[in-house]
Amino acid sequence: MSGKRVDEMKLGRSSEEEAHRADGAKPKRPGPPNRMNDLPYREWMKFQKSFFRHESWDRLISECVHFFTKSVWSDGTPSRSLLVGFEEAGQPEISGRREVEWYRDGSRSTSRLIQKLRSRADSAEVYDFVLVDMRDALHDPRAVDEFIADSSTTFFSLLRDLLVPGRYCGVVVDMPEGPEYRFPVPWAVALSARGQVRLRDEKIGLVEDDDRTFYTLYFQADDDRRSPQAVTSNGLQVSKAPIPLPAWLMPKSPPRKRAEKWHPAKFPEALIETFLLAFTSEGDLVLDPMAGTGSALIAARQLGRKGVGVELNPDFVGIARDRFYESFPPMLYPPDELASTLRVFEGDATRLREIKELQGLRAQYCVTSPPYWSVLHNRGSEYQRGRRQRDLPTVYSTESRDIGNMQDYDEFLDAVCGIFSGVGDMLDEHGLLTVVVKNLKRKHVMYTLAWDLAFRLCGPGGDYDYVGSTLWCQDDVGIKPFAVGTHWVSNILHHYCLHMARRS
Repeated sequence: MSGKRVDEMKLGRSSEEEAHRADGAKPKRPGPPNRMNDLPYREWMKFQKSFFRHESWDRLISECVHFFTKSVWSDGTPSRSLLVGFEEAGQPEISGRREVEWYRDGSRSTSRLIQKLRSRADSAEVYDFVLVDMRDALHDPRAVDEFIADSSTTFFSLLRDLLVPGRYCGVVVDMPEGPEYRFPVPWAVALSARGQVRLRDEKIGLVEDDDRTFYTLYFQADDDRRSPQAVTSNGLQVSKAPIPLPAWLMPKSPPRKRAEKWHPAKFPEALIETFLLAFTSEGDLVLDPMAGTGSALIAARQLGRKGVGVELNPDFVGIARDRFYESFPPMLYPPDELASTLRVFEGDATRLREIKELQGLRAQYCVTSPPYWSVLHNRGSEYQRGRRQRDLPTVYSTESRDIGNMQDYDEFLDAVCGIFSGVGDMLDEHGLLTVVVKNLKRKHVMYTLAWDLAFRLCGPGGDYDYVGSTLWCQDDVGIKPFAVGTHWVSNILHHYCLHMARRS
């Protein structure tokens, strides 16, 4: 088959619905027609999780092909997929009449990959889904830098030419681990693609045997609303981690107490304890400039560290102080002793230098989680509807100076970077910073907040060196049916814990 065919995503029904119609029974779960694939909605939902435990390349290939294609389109045309690389894979199970072309050679260098893609494009071939293995091609700093600087535009332009308009492709990229090379290759690859294809999502493969990850980056043959970025390894200053860091963590979050639920977002103390043990010693001072209800400070005190925090919302300040005395009652710690080791002040994180109680303070470690831009203003989300029904706040505050209320993304990014510049002034010479944050979507646009922060804070003009990142994977959160039946939209259930060292 050659030439561009009409995209028929808007036609067809799910195989589950067809099967029930055939035997005269009513559909178990009525809903919109499945325009993307033949999967029952239950199987569709499983794929929507933004991270997965990697089992085999055969399974990854099979799941991707079945999710992004139908066996046969409504005009009787079988779907077509192109696979490049994955030489260690066996024979993945591909059902129905799907046509799959697979080129196992050509993934050892970006030039070979481009050559293979160009040969298919020159033949006027088009596909419903393309999956490319770039792990071997981007195996060292030189190869990555050459691809970002010289080949990325050509590579992603060819991918777009090979796809039926609006269809999807996946690019598999390794995340380097180890002291020699820690540059986050998948982030740079994704940001470089924006001029040619639209970044739709990242899906993280967790390789349990050796505690590492790889990324499957999903793009759509469509225009991206964010500008491309060419970030090579010299765009990120890297320092060696003091100890080996876990690639990911899945802490179990205990049920939140009533007062804690007043805060719209909260990370578990167990997550922070891992980093406190890695980066601090007993007696060290831990700073949280956006303290919320005091979780990081409580975790610090439980491990024999001191804690000091700043919080803009006076309600959260009160809840944090109540939690301090509940966690460490006077019978164990006299009030004056507790106050000397665990304090939270009402104040503005964007003006840390002006808070008199912090003058001259030097912390050994800072851990915090800034607002995820203005995502809490998304009134249509199921989470926000639930909080409104329970008469709980849906935003951090109504203050105009609250950065969580900023509507312009670049203005917000500037404000967050300004906060961490002020934090750098309060860290000692070897101080470390961990920022818990995640990428997000707003109005169908992917905003790579975590990546943008890392490249800004640890770039040539930044105040920090990049030490590494740990993924906080929420394995106990329910999956929401985003765009079921029409588009690929993942549930982003992984957060980035970005680790940085104060630049001397």
